[in-house]
Formats: sequence, structure tokens, C-alpha cells
Amino acid sequence: MTTETTAPSRWTQQLTARVRAVDAARPWLWDTALTLGWTTAALVDAAGGWRNVARDPSLPSGLIVVLSLALSLPLYARRRRPTTVLAVMAPAALLSEASGAFLQAAFLQALPLFHIALTRPPRRLLWAFALLVPPVLVGGLRFDGDRWDQHVVPILWAYVIVALIGITVRSRRDHTASLVDRARRLEIERDQEVRLAAAAERARIAREMHDIIGHNLSVITGLADGGRYAAAKSPERAAQALDAIGTTSRQALDELRRLLGVLSVPDDTPAADRTPSRPWRTWDPSWRAYGRRACRSPRSCPHRSRRCRRAPS
Repeated sequence: MTTETTAPSRWTQQLTARVRAVDAARPWLWDTALTLGWTTAALVDAAGGWRNVARDPSLPSGLIVVLSLALSLPLYARRRRPTTVLAVMAPAALLSEASGAFLQAAFLQALPLFHIALTRPPRRLLWAFALLVPPVLVGGLRFDGDRWDQHVVPILWAYVIVALIGITVRSRRDHTASLVDRARRLEIERDQEVRLAAAAERARIAREMHDIIGHNLSVITGLADGGRYAAAKSPERAAQALDAIGTTSRQALDELRRLLGVLSVPDDTPAADRTPSRPWRTWDPSWRAYGRRACRSPRSCPHRSRRCRRAPS
């Protein structure tokens, strides 16, 4: 049942997104289609339907056609220059009301009014209503007399509602844009924090590598000097020094491989995958053979394993 209720909504959202994408890529297409549609409707009304609401049905058809085109063709530029479009349509609306034609195409002024409320500063609405109110007042006062308010008030309320709809859509769009901008800034800040953390971790590893290399090299240097002096008098102690050098070297390589294994993992790898592999699995077999040959004495073997004790000499 949930699928049946959400499927139409999902389809509507996809269709709306596609229409908006096409409109954003080719705005002239939608503007042309809307202008042609309303122009056709205005000309159909000018063919004779306007007489049903006109106060003076005897007006010439040529005038009605010209007024209908003047009220519909400017809609093509309603999104780019809504105030200019409304200023062009206002004289035609004034002539329609003053002559008694009362063309229905005059209500198309609501479209540029909506775009003024949607994209222009709020003060532009005052200029818009300054262009919309006079034609309505002229028609009401000239042809309705004392009942002019029955003609003026409903039309003005309709324009006010259109302006409020435009303001609401604009507020919602601005709110959505602010949320998107906030999410983008949070994402940038998160990426910066990740990069800073990675840089701090690399600096810590570099310091650790410096400590490991410096300490172990100093130990290896001391053992090598001691072994060189002991080689002539005590070969056993020289062998022990060599064993200690091998152990220290392997420990240093072990720690360096651990640190380098962490550095070689990409930043976006999960923490569970950052555990470095055991260094002995990545060593060359010759190193194992060297280690076994170095551990000739069970007492000096750092591993205390049977494999080292049984290693061939």
C-alpha cells in the first residue's frame, strides 16, 4: 500500500525535475509556448466572445484584435523584464477598460506581476500596483457608477493574491538556497577538518619515523663500533653484537613498515582497513634466511623459536 501511495508522488517529482531541467537549459522554449498559447486564447476571445462581458459590444473588431495582441505578445519577456512587460500592457488594459471592451486578456497582467514579486525587490510591487489600479478604477467608475467597487475590489484582490503567491514562492526558494549553501559550507569545513587531521597525523608519523630512525641508527652504530673492537679479542661478543644489530635493524624495519603502511592507505579508507599488514609477510625470503643464519646461538636468538635454533649454519 505504501508503494501505491508514494509511486505517483515520485513520478510527479521526476516529471517536475525534468521540466525544470528543460526550462533551465532552453528557457525560450517555454516562453514561446506560453506566449503562443495565451495569444491564441486572446485571439479566440477577440473573435466574438469578448462581447459577452463588454459594456460596449459595438467596438470595431480591429481594435479588439490590436488590444488582444498588446496584452498577450509581451508575455514572452515576462521573466527577463517583468516590469517593462507590465508597463507595455498597462496602456492596452487602460484602453480596454475605458472603451468598455473589458477584455479578459487584461487578466494576463497577473503573470508579470507574479514575476515581479518573485524576482524583483518588494518596492517594485508598489510601481506594479500603480500600473494595475488605474485601468480598473477607470472602467468601474465610468460604466458601473455607484457600484464601482463590485468591479474594482475583486480584481484588486486577485492581483494581491497573485503577489502573495509570488512572495511565498520567493521566500521558499530563498530558504532552500540558504539550506543548500549551509550544507555546502559544512561540507567544505568537514573536508578542511579531515585534511587538517590528516596533515597532523602525517606530521606525527614523520616525528615518530625520525625518532625510530635516529634511535635505532645510534644503537646500530654503537653496536657496530663495539663489535669491531671486540672482534680481535672476543669473537663471541662480536657475534652477539652482530646479532643485536640484526635484531635492532629488524625492529626498526618493522616499525617503519607499520608507519609506511598507514601512510600508503588513502584518506577515504575506513579505519578498519588502515591496520598495516604484518611486515614479515612482505619481506623478501632472503631476509628470512639472513635472520635464521644470524641466529646461530640459542642464547642470543631474540625470537626464542625452534626455527631459529634449528636454522642451518
